[in-house]
Amino acid sequence: MKKEKKEKQLQFGLKSAPKNIYYKYKDQYELWLAGLETKKYIKDPLTWFSIILSLSLISTQIYIIESKDKIPQQVPLFNYFLNPSKRLLPNEFIYLFPLGCLLILFLTIFLSNRYYHKERDLSKVIIIVTLLVNLSICLVFLKLFLTF
Repeated sequence: MKKEKKEKQLQFGLKSAPKNIYYKYKDQYELWLAGLETKKYIKDPLTWFSIILSLSLISTQIYIIESKDKIPQQVPLFNYFLNPSKRLLPNEFIYLFPLGCLLILFLTIFLSNRYYHKERDLSKVIIIVTLLVNLSICLVFLKLFLTF
């Protein structure tokens, strides 16, 4: 009768498998790379251009509101109603324009920063769309203020 040889595992003195060490450093590298990509977001000229231009449009709106001596008691904010009485709102609602622009800007900064290292093109499209939205809101605001 022959005894079957038992296979013996080699002991190299490693505390953990090399595969585990590889995945540990790979995860750390991916986090480091994502941090670099986020820093690239901060250095992107399109991002700063849209932030500065949006903030200047918001400050222009606030300056126009505050510098205007006499704002009517009722302001026509909703142009899509046929009935004129439904178009008019109290003049405190005029601050919805800069507030909306500011909220859109903060939401864009949050979303574009979050997805910058995954989808850079999507992030840039979001920034450009926000810039266009803030510009159009400012133009609607100026048209409204030029009517009275």
